[in-house]
Amino acid sequence: MTPNDFAQRRQFLKSATAAAIAGGLPTLDMLTNVALAAAPIGSNEVDSDYKAIVCVFLYGGQDTHNVLIPYQDGNAAGTALGATTVEFDRYAHDRSNFTTANPGGDPATQTAATGNLAYTRAQLTATALPETTVNSLTGTANATAGGWTTNTYGRKFALHPSYSELASIYTGSGKLAVIANVGPLVAPLTRQQWYTGAGARPVNLYSHDDQQKGWMSGTANIANPSIGIAGRLASHPFVAAMNAGAKISTQVSVDGTNIFMLTPTTAPVEAIPYQVGTGSIGRLNPVTTSTGTVAPGTTCDTRSTWINGNPTSVYCVSGGPIAVSNGYSWVSSMNAAFLARMNSVSEGTSVYNDQWRQTMRKSIDTQIAVSQAFINSPPSEEIVAPFQTAAANGLSLSGGSLGAQLRMVAAMIRASVQLGATNASPIKRQIFFVSIGGFDTHGVEFWTNNPNNNSQLSKAINAFWTAMGNITVRNPAVPGETAQNRVTLFTMTDFGRTLDSNGHGSDHGWGSHHFVLGGAVNGGKIYGQNHNVTSAPVTAPIYLQVDNTAGAVPRIGLSPYSGTTRIQNQLNHSLNRGELLPTTASDAVVATIANWFYTSPSATNPMATPSEVNALFPTLGTSHPNGWNMGFMNLA
Repeated sequence: MTPNDFAQRRQFLKSATAAAIAGGLPTLDMLTNVALAAAPIGSNEVDSDYKAIVCVFLYGGQDTHNVLIPYQDGNAAGTALGATTVEFDRYAHDRSNFTTANPGGDPATQTAATGNLAYTRAQLTATALPETTVNSLTGTANATAGGWTTNTYGRKFALHPSYSELASIYTGSGKLAVIANVGPLVAPLTRQQWYTGAGARPVNLYSHDDQQKGWMSGTANIANPSIGIAGRLASHPFVAAMNAGAKISTQVSVDGTNIFMLTPTTAPVEAIPYQVGTGSIGRLNPVTTSTGTVAPGTTCDTRSTWINGNPTSVYCVSGGPIAVSNGYSWVSSMNAAFLARMNSVSEGTSVYNDQWRQTMRKSIDTQIAVSQAFINSPPSEEIVAPFQTAAANGLSLSGGSLGAQLRMVAAMIRASVQLGATNASPIKRQIFFVSIGGFDTHGVEFWTNNPNNNSQLSKAINAFWTAMGNITVRNPAVPGETAQNRVTLFTMTDFGRTLDSNGHGSDHGWGSHHFVLGGAVNGGKIYGQNHNVTSAPVTAPIYLQVDNTAGAVPRIGLSPYSGTTRIQNQLNHSLNRGELLPTTASDAVVATIANWFYTSPSATNPMATPSEVNALFPTLGTSHPNGWNMGFMNLA
């Protein structure tokens, strides 16, 4: 077989897998009702060396300037909280549809008619975050100008009013961090370079499709990437060794195909993502208590009459695995022939024949394994209850909702022991992808979509976080440890948006603010990189002047003039319409998480080797030549 044959074989395998798990081939309905041997209810735990990454993508471009909002200024020295609201006043004015014809704007009214995009300080009181006056990061690299920082120099910020649950985690458990002013970067860029056309920059900025690719691939300089960040992480031999013999792929998407999980052509089959649906909640039939056993023929019964009539039976999930086949279930002769074909040895006639059969066989086996795990280790009240409670307070659990997706992720994490090679050799590493859309708010939908979507995001993540706290870790050395310590969730989006209003909503931008949540996160802080400009003459234009009291979050505001005058009088990292010029590359965020993901007491961390880092994150060395570790993950 020639190298080209191998390449064709690999490409066919990838496309066939994608087609199979998307439901494009006939399925076997019988697999969704697996008859099992009697077995005890599975354990509610993950392995002592288990770690999972959960990527939440916000499709459409999250409105940056209402994620992290200036609330109160620091003092003149930038070391303590001041009493003024100068930056908030700029925010309120600049989001209030300020135009030549409407010089005063309408900062007191939030309506589609006025195009005012600002919240009032009274609306932000409940989600105001504590100020940070000292830099909690240490080390020479972090202490230099332009290094990583959590300092906001006494400036106080508030989260979006719909983020009440996230604000509680930030200030309560301290396991949520905000990453400020992030975006795809190829190299550091100043405003002077931006406006003069100098410096390397991502492909097709302000484009939804291209910036989604930049975020998900970690290669913002490539127009059509064929590999995603998660695909590289999952394909590494480190993960293959961790998950040897697992019954399911390392990568699991609950939202179809995506660039994030694309694998290299040399990746093992186990790295190719497996897709699941959101499933439906039911109770085991026949009735099974949490301390009982699963009888042969047990199914997950989703009928409301069964659920309501059998409240003591254990909760379960049905329909999560996307069926690979449908059509032969009731025709025994065809069903037998189909399975015989799947199990046959190589026919030696065509590589495509063999790969189709192998792919179908693996998909069927995975579906059976997941179905069995959800019966033997059903996601009882510890998984279902947090989402049901949140649903009573407005969380949507409909088919494709973020809440339903994260509920499925929680169920899959709980089943990780069942999905390993054996109970004694469970899955140790997993990567999940979920999403929520509707953030492309150019028009009057701004005041409908943004509050609603942000509320769903906050409630769904909080329910997931609670569910992780209900799963234990198989770790005698740390009694009572929960899966919260073993899971890191983070957000991505296409891009940020403009500070000013277009008369109804906000338009495409660049830099955005994001969340990282997990037991290993050094949270309760805002992380970012200091301003790119480290020295300039005192007489330099304002956009070239050094701002020593901004810290992790760039100051925002629009010059009250238009055209060239506005550009010359703009703040350091505020572009023409107030969109942010990023100081932190998106792949630095993921690399910092990957460093934790690869840390293990039983294996060498690939991120400790510069050549490995360059292979996993190809543009990280140019986007952050002085170091990439942002310091928000606790490796211990």
